[in-house]
Amino acid sequence: MTSVRRVVAVAGLACLLAACGNGSSTAPRSGSGSVMPATGPSSPTDTRSPVGSPDHPVVLQPAHSPLDWQPVPGTTKDLVTVGNGWTLTVSAGGGSARLTGPHPRTVPAGPHSRITDAFLDGPHALIVSEDRFAQAPDRAVVVDLASGRATTLDRTSSPPTVVGGTWALGPDTVLHATRGPGHSYCVATVDLTTGTGSSGWCAQPRHGFSTAAVTEDGTSMMIFDDHHPSCRTLVDVSGDQLTPIAGVTPCNGWDSARLGSTTIWSVTPNERQIEAAHFYAHTGTGWYDLGRGTSGSLVTCDGSAYFTRDPGSRTDPATLLRWSPDTSSLSVAFASKGTGNAFLAPPRCGGTHLTVTAYEQAGDQQVTTSLG
Repeated sequence: MTSVRRVVAVAGLACLLAACGNGSSTAPRSGSGSVMPATGPSSPTDTRSPVGSPDHPVVLQPAHSPLDWQPVPGTTKDLVTVGNGWTLTVSAGGGSARLTGPHPRTVPAGPHSRITDAFLDGPHALIVSEDRFAQAPDRAVVVDLASGRATTLDRTSSPPTVVGGTWALGPDTVLHATRGPGHSYCVATVDLTTGTGSSGWCAQPRHGFSTAAVTEDGTSMMIFDDHHPSCRTLVDVSGDQLTPIAGVTPCNGWDSARLGSTTIWSVTPNERQIEAAHFYAHTGTGWYDLGRGTSGSLVTCDGSAYFTRDPGSRTDPATLLRWSPDTSSLSVAFASKGTGNAFLAPPRCGGTHLTVTAYEQAGDQQVTTSLG
C-alpha cells in the first residue's frame, strides 16, 4: 500500500479515535452484526510442540538478513509501488497516480482532492482519492491489470463509498466503508471477479473500524468504540460476523493480518505514543513476541509479514523487520543508511515485489526488491 507519510496517517487515526467521546475504557460492543467468541488459528500440519503462550510468548531477536534491494528511479517525494511488470507512482502531494506497464494509465485526484491510498497486487491496482474538505465521498479507481479495464467506486456505487474510512485490496476483493440503515457505518465488500458489492457488519453510532487487511487467507480489522481513550479490538471478519483475535491485549490492538494459519498483530501500550507499537504472532507452533515496531506499518507480501521499527538510539538505523511463518523466524530485511533521526514509510507490496522509502539525514532513499 502507498499512503501519505506514516506520521500523518497515524496521527489522523489517533485524532479520529480520540474524537469518539468521553468515558471509561471498556470492552467494545457489537454493531448490527455480531461478535463471536475469540478463537485462534487452526493448527497447520506441523508436529512440533507449541512454544510460548498468550501471556508468555517466546521473545525473538531478529537476525541480520537483508534482501537484495535496488534503487527506484526518480524522486523520493513520489511514493512508488513496484510490481511484476508494473509500477504505481503517487505524485508528491497526492495530485495524481501513474500506473506504468502493459496498460499505462494516469488517475488524477480530482478537484479539491488528493490520493490517500494506492494498492498494487498481481491482478489489480486500486487508487483512492479523498476530498480535502471531507464534503464528498471517496472516489476509487480499480484497474484490472490483465485487460486494463478500469472501474470506479464512488457515491453512486452499490454499496456507495463514504468520506474517508479504511480501504483494503485483496486478490479478488476490495473492502471499504459505506453507509447502512440509519446512517450506520458499515463494511462494504466488492467482489472483483463479478463486480458485485455487498454490505456486512455495521458499527453502532459513534463507533467505527479501521486498519483493514485482506489476504487470500482472510480479512481482519480494528474496531473501536466511543470511549476516551477509545477501546480498540482486533477482529476477523466474515460477512456480518466478527471474531476477536485471540491473544490480543484488550483495548490496545492496532494492526492485524492473516497468513495461512498465522495471525500477526500489534498493540499500542501507551495512548500518548500511539505510533509506538509492539508486534506479536501466533502460529500452530506457538506464540511469539516480535518486539517493538511502528503502528500502521504491517503489510503481508509473498508469504511473509513486514513491519517497520524506528531507531532505538542515536546509533541505531531505522529497520524493516520480516516475519517468516514457515520458519517462525524474525529478521532485519532492510536498514537505513543513517542512524538516529530516521524512519521508514510503511512498506508497499506489489505482489511479487516489496518497496520501501527511508527518510533520513544521510539522504532519503527509495528501494525495491523482488521476492519471487
